[in-house]
Amino acid sequence: MIMIFTATERFFDTINDTTPKLVSIKVNFKLRLDNSKTDVKPLVIHITGNSQRERINSGILVNPKFFDKKKQRMKSLTKIDQDINLVLENYLAKISNIKTEFRLSDRVLTPKIVKDELLGGLTRTNFVAFFLVALEDEKANLKIGTWKRYESIYRKLKEFNSSIPFCEINEKWFLKFRLWAIKRGNKSATVNNNVIALKKFLRIAVKNGVKLNFNLDDVIGGNTHGNRTYLNPNELNKLFKFYNSEYINESNKLVLGYFLFGCMTGLRISDLMDINRNDLINNEISFINTKSAVDQFLILNLTARKIVEKEELLFIKKFADATLNEEIKKIVRFCGITKNISFHVARHTFATCFLRPEVGGTIHHLQKLLKHRDIKSTMIYSHIVEAEANEQIFVLDKLFD
Repeated sequence: MIMIFTATERFFDTINDTTPKLVSIKVNFKLRLDNSKTDVKPLVIHITGNSQRERINSGILVNPKFFDKKKQRMKSLTKIDQDINLVLENYLAKISNIKTEFRLSDRVLTPKIVKDELLGGLTRTNFVAFFLVALEDEKANLKIGTWKRYESIYRKLKEFNSSIPFCEINEKWFLKFRLWAIKRGNKSATVNNNVIALKKFLRIAVKNGVKLNFNLDDVIGGNTHGNRTYLNPNELNKLFKFYNSEYINESNKLVLGYFLFGCMTGLRISDLMDINRNDLINNEISFINTKSAVDQFLILNLTARKIVEKEELLFIKKFADATLNEEIKKIVRFCGITKNISFHVARHTFATCFLRPEVGGTIHHLQKLLKHRDIKSTMIYSHIVEAEANEQIFVLDKLFD
């Protein structure tokens, strides 16, 4: 049997042969002949090395008359046979990637490992495949919101490149990803958040034996806060008037009710969707905070109580996060507010309104209400209110008009 190998395969096999730690891996396709009278036979991938042998069923059935054992390809030029040849080349390319990755990582490679890697979707060589498997493994330990965020990052990573060998990931690769994500329309805070997540899963890969060719700590995630969009009192009043008007339909009223309740309490969308109507006892709420997983107790102010009283389905009928975000954008635009709104803007609105001089809230009380562990996170809102106050310096010019 004559086996055909690429220059890359011959190169690595030569190195492996002269290195006691590593072994030469050979791959070829063989027909599995049997006594059946069918014209087609299964094509099997044979992986050999260091007196070991593994077989993998390729899932391909071919007519032995049309298979060239020497060239390891189909003889005819029909479309079906051309497609089979493409599949065979794809198998060889994947195995070559495995051999390259293990060689560069200075890890022992055996026929059994090649088989496991190939059947496992190249999880130790392809970061995209590893990310998906690791995400499923982590699912039980993640809150649903965090898991969904990581799932979204996985889809973005796959869109960037469906096959990313670990050996190609370095600081330059992260820069390419950043530029691609920004060109795609992502804000810098979102991209930074993605980079931090990618670093997290690369660290998991390292713990599982994957060797990287650079120091992960050299890649800086960056600020993930971004610009804190919020509604000012005038904009908030527009939404309250619409909520209490006779022109609002039931669907808009329910979505807006959740949003305004968030503006009055600072609760995250995940908490709002977890709270049930019977959790509201004597104008108080007791629930488990979805992010910190601790008991939280909150007294409702008069405005929050009126919001609940106005909509009887509030905290009874729930929505998916995506639906709430989509609908609140439409409602805000209808009310003449041009800001780019998501549901989390309700939490920012609560924080900035709480610190306004006419309200009189303190930064330390706000920290407790928002359940921030670090007061630095809360201070961001103080800076926002201060910046807005500085803009009012121009009102003095009116004295000299």
